[in-house]
Amino acid sequence: MFTLINFMFLMIMVMVSVAFFTLLERKIIGYSQSRKGPNKALIMGITQPFADAVKLINKEMNLNYNSNISIYMLAPALNIVSSLVMWIIFPFNYSFNFMKMSVLMVLSCMAFNVVTIMMMSWSSNSNYAFIGMIRTISQLISYEINLILILITVIVITENMNFLYMNKVQKYVTILTMLFPLVMIWVTTILAETNRTPFDFSEGESELISGFNIEYSSTGFMMLFLSEYCSILIMSFMTVCMFFNISLTSTKFYLMYLGMCFIFIWARTTLPRFRYDKLMKFNWTQILPMSTLMLFFAFPIKIL
Repeated sequence: MFTLINFMFLMIMVMVSVAFFTLLERKIIGYSQSRKGPNKALIMGITQPFADAVKLINKEMNLNYNSNISIYMLAPALNIVSSLVMWIIFPFNYSFNFMKMSVLMVLSCMAFNVVTIMMMSWSSNSNYAFIGMIRTISQLISYEINLILILITVIVITENMNFLYMNKVQKYVTILTMLFPLVMIWVTTILAETNRTPFDFSEGESELISGFNIEYSSTGFMMLFLSEYCSILIMSFMTVCMFFNISLTSTKFYLMYLGMCFIFIWARTTLPRFRYDKLMKFNWTQILPMSTLMLFFAFPIKIL
């Protein structure tokens, strides 16, 4: 019972943090472009995320008569559920017993996220959504291989499949110190996995209008939006657990966590969008060989 109450409380907190993360993003992008960002709702626009949520919920849901309505309505809900379930790995007091293998849990949820994107674009019955799906899924599957290789490298070094214990094992020397290039590859990979700039090819407005979510509006669009930002937050949490030796109860942990969230926004406000073929070439000819090499380096590091 306590486990479920803990989990429900965590879900509410994640939703609130997603809301304020969107405000932080808009403010940082605003100031980087020498403008204010949201500043009308209450003091300095602090209630802007809630105003946006109310506006989205009240908007009319546009239904395409050619779409498969049941799957079309269900897919965004499944998408946000799979993103929120990833937060089970968060080490609260009354934890689920199967969290000893939290790495597998995260990978399973990420794989299911890909399936929900397929469901959304197929059920929309739109050519633009289908092209967006092909691009998005090929990108996610390609970069997921890197993600798995990096996770295996960390598992080999720490001998753990739990993010909490990965943190504790690095007491004397961190993976950041031992394999710094691995961290750089990881940051690039999670940017691609979360469909963020410069890898946001599912939403190439100039050629795809809005990618796989073109037919969605109102609550359906809000669910997709929340799911994307929820994934950013969980990836930032995983990064701090995997590569740093910081206690989860310390202020330093949350500062590092905010720093990782800031990197996502900083990349968006600084870097231009790549070309799609260059993204795929970058993965298969550079990132993947480097992550495989890091995995081979992990064995002698473990022995030492």
